[in-house]
Amino acid sequence: MEQARSKDLLSEEHFTVDGTILEAWASRNSFVAKDPTTVVGAGARGKKCLRDTHESKTDPQARLYKKSTAGEAKPSNLGHVIIENRNGLVVAARARQCSTTAEREAALAMLDEMSLRPEKIPRAMVK
Repeated sequence: MEQARSKDLLSEEHFTVDGTILEAWASRNSFVAKDPTTVVGAGARGKKCLRDTHESKTDPQARLYKKSTAGEAKPSNLGHVIIENRNGLVVAARARQCSTTAEREAALAMLDEMSLRPEKIPRAMVK
C-alpha cells in the first residue's frame, strides 16, 4: 500500500466492494444440533434460525449459505475486498461468517481501517 501510495497509484474517489462465497472445509453432514439451553434466536423478532440451533463439528465458524434461491446451501464463509478502480488494486480484504448484511458490514469496517470517513463516501455507495 505504501509503495502504491508513494507512486500516486491509489485514489479515494472511486472504489468497488466485492464479495465471494468461500466454501468451507466442512460437510453438510458435520452439522449437529447445539445444546438447546444455550440457543438464542438471532432472526427477525427473536426467531430461531438454523444457524442458531446447529453448527458444524469440523468448522464451527462455517454457516450453511447460498446466494440464490436456486442453489444448494453449502457450509461457507464470505470473502470481501475493496478494489481501487483507477488502477484495479486491492486495497483491503477480509473474510467473515455468512450473513445477509456481511458485505456491507465488512465494507464499512475496512473503510474505517483505511481511515476513510463515511462523510467522504457518497451515500449512494453505502447501501
